[in-house]
Amino acid sequence: MSPKRKSSFTEKRVRKKKKKGLLGYTKKSNILFFIKDIGDSSETDDESQDLDYEPDFIQRDHYTLKPKRNTNRSKNVGIKNQKNIFECDWANGLPYEILLQIFSYHALLNCNGDIKELYMLKKVCKNWSYVANDDKLWQNLKFSSLLGNELNTFSTDKITIQRSVNKIETKIKNLCTNCDLKNKFNHIRVLDLSDINFLNCDHLELILSNCNSKNIVDLSLANCKKINNSSSNKLFENVIADYCFNLKCLNLSGLVKQINISSITNLFEKINKNLISLNLSMNSLPSNVINALTTYCENLEMLDISKCVLKGNVQLELISSNCQNFRCLKMCETFPKTKFNTITSVLASDISFPKLESYSGSFYANCGSNPMIMLTTKICKDSENLKFMDLRNYKTSLDKNFNFFSLIKTKKLEKLFLSHSNMTEIDSNFLYMGIKEKWTESIVDLDLSWSTIDFSALKKIFECFRIHNETCKLKKINLTGTSVDTEMIKLLIKDVKSLEQVNLTSCRSIDRGMKRVIFKDEFRLFRD
Repeated sequence: MSPKRKSSFTEKRVRKKKKKGLLGYTKKSNILFFIKDIGDSSETDDESQDLDYEPDFIQRDHYTLKPKRNTNRSKNVGIKNQKNIFECDWANGLPYEILLQIFSYHALLNCNGDIKELYMLKKVCKNWSYVANDDKLWQNLKFSSLLGNELNTFSTDKITIQRSVNKIETKIKNLCTNCDLKNKFNHIRVLDLSDINFLNCDHLELILSNCNSKNIVDLSLANCKKINNSSSNKLFENVIADYCFNLKCLNLSGLVKQINISSITNLFEKINKNLISLNLSMNSLPSNVINALTTYCENLEMLDISKCVLKGNVQLELISSNCQNFRCLKMCETFPKTKFNTITSVLASDISFPKLESYSGSFYANCGSNPMIMLTTKICKDSENLKFMDLRNYKTSLDKNFNFFSLIKTKKLEKLFLSHSNMTEIDSNFLYMGIKEKWTESIVDLDLSWSTIDFSALKKIFECFRIHNETCKLKKINLTGTSVDTEMIKLLIKDVKSLEQVNLTSCRSIDRGMKRVIFKDEFRLFRD
């Protein structure tokens, strides 16, 4: 007897098709049920009466075969039977002047010169597109927003760097020759050219030549490290002096290379009395830069020389004698050499900054503390309007009787930063006396993070704020890494009603759940 032949794949497929119906589901056998009538006692086996049976054909509408749609539209209940929001009258009904004023505030406060925001406003509707295209909205321009992705090149290969330089150069030329943009450039007042790595002196001259030089009031060249490169051996200081002679604010931070004293003197001479704010941080400065600045710029109010390498003796006292409206000095991690090296030289000198309101002079780690504390004392001693004082890394190795905080005459101090300060028990008590006598009712922000302030002195400072709780204005206090305990914090939060934020990160004596930043919404847990 021959063995059974195995069925092929096609035969199996045909069998499956026979078993299944039109839609692929298996057919069910039609079973006919005969139900016997209860009242009929007669039984018949005659099947002939079922031969003529024909089912009635019921005509169905094809719409009834469709599944019912879900009529529950809970997401769209709020906008049901309403017009499209962009077709309403509020978008088109506002006058042109009001929309222009709103857009100008938005461009000034939120955009920070980023033109991409204006392009987003153009996509809302035709009316907004017409208003957003106004030339008056181009008063504040961040030029890097026009260059696009050409700036995102971090390669060290010379060929790729040269390609990106060529791309930026062609892009700048195309932008400056564009007729529509040329009209908008004439309205620029704040020009931000910062963070353009390959911007050189030729590019700067091309951009400034297409702008209205009389309108530019604020210019920023921060972190433009190639700005000194030029095909015609021109210096960027001379280019700025030729085109921007009405400047009030100038930012030259992060250029790294040493600034030419002759060209910067020429720039100060051209700008003359218009300059109010100058940022020279993270640069190598010659010793005569302060002399040149104070000779020509009499109305200077703010100077930033933070993280600078100063060559020679910098005469900061010339600022107090020549610039009568000077209000803000920033020299973090900068150690200028001055003649104030002893307490007697500080107290005997008549030089002062009477209108100074803000001082940032964090102590340089690699230099001694004695000359720095002398200079800080001399600058802030007679400033009765001083409101902001940043003394990070504060430390003294002077005579025990030297009380720095008692020499500061101001009673309007609002922000005091003493983070990472190396304070002895005597220094801590001097700080407590200064807060108790002068600053209990004026301090708004106090930073004592990672300082070695004495526990008993810190407890006394808290008691001062609690006693004057009705007049106290303290809102923020940073106690990260200090020796404060839980009971002191609970009493401070309970009594001082003006307090809004307390930073207790990495405080060892605090309970675990409280080692974080605590905000005003959580204070009720401590006050109940």
